[in-house]
Amino acid sequence: MERQKDLSAISDTEFASLQEKIDIEKWLASEKAGRDLCGSMTWCVHCVKTETYPCAKAQLREKMAEALNEICYDLSDQEEEKQAQESEKETEEVIREDVAEEVALSDITSETSGEEKSAAPEGYELVTRYRRSFRSRLIQEAPIQDAYTEVKNALLGYGGVKSRMCRSGENFRANGEKIAKFVITGKKLSVFLALDPKEFENSNYRFEDVSDKKSHRETPLRVKITSRRSLKQAKELLGILAEKNGLPEVGCIYTDFHFPYKSDDVLIRAGLIKPYLSLVRKKNN
Repeated sequence: MERQKDLSAISDTEFASLQEKIDIEKWLASEKAGRDLCGSMTWCVHCVKTETYPCAKAQLREKMAEALNEICYDLSDQEEEKQAQESEKETEEVIREDVAEEVALSDITSETSGEEKSAAPEGYELVTRYRRSFRSRLIQEAPIQDAYTEVKNALLGYGGVKSRMCRSGENFRANGEKIAKFVITGKKLSVFLALDPKEFENSNYRFEDVSDKKSHRETPLRVKITSRRSLKQAKELLGILAEKNGLPEVGCIYTDFHFPYKSDDVLIRAGLIKPYLSLVRKKNN
C-alpha cells in the first residue's frame, strides 16, 4: 500500500468540520443517484476506514497527491518534450538519408541570414511542412475522437488516475508513476501501457513491444486502435494494468471528448501546429 501522507499538522476540529461537509454532500449525491456512493468517490483510493474522519483524511491525501503529481508532471513533461524534439530530428534525418531529396532548411542555411535564407539553392525549392501537436491531430481526426473518448473514460474510471496533455501525446499517472500514454500515429490512436510485453507473448492480445524505444521505456506495450476488437482489448489491458497498480474501479462522470474541427490556419494561430520550411530537390520533368 502507498505510504499515507502526513496529516499531523491538521487539527481534529478541521477534520470534523470537513467530514461533516463531505457526509452531507455524499448523502445528497447518493439520494440523487439512488445508491450508496461510499467507496466510489475519487478520493476513496486513499481511504483508511479504521481511521477517525476517514473521508476527510482521504480527500486531503488526494489533494496532497495531486500537488506532488503536478511536480512530477512538470519534470516529466520537460523530458517528454525533449525526447519528442529528438525524435522529430531523428525522423527528419531518416527521411533525408532514405529519400535524399529533402533537407531541413536550418541545416542548409544555418550560417546564412536575411534574404539569403529565403532563397533556395539551384535545383531545390522551398516547401512548407507542419509539425502537428497531439491536440491538433485529435481536433482534425473525428474518427479518432470516438476511440479516444471511450478509452480515456475507461482509464479515468480507476481511482487516482490523472491525465495531462503535452505536445507529443497525453500522459496518465497514478501514485506518481506514468501508467499509460496516448499518441496519434498516422490516423490511428496508439495506447502505450506500463505492462511487460513478455507477459503477453502467448496471449490473444494484439500489441507491439516498444521497450527498445527510449521515449516509451515506462510504457513499453503498445496497442494500436484500428477496430472494435482492438478497442475492446485495450480496455481489457487497462483492467489488468489497474489491478497490477492496485487501482480500484471507482467509475467517473462520462465526459464527451469530441472536438469541433478546426482548420490548419486556426490551429497555427493557436500554436498547435508549427510550420517550418524544407528544401526539396526539384523533380526533373
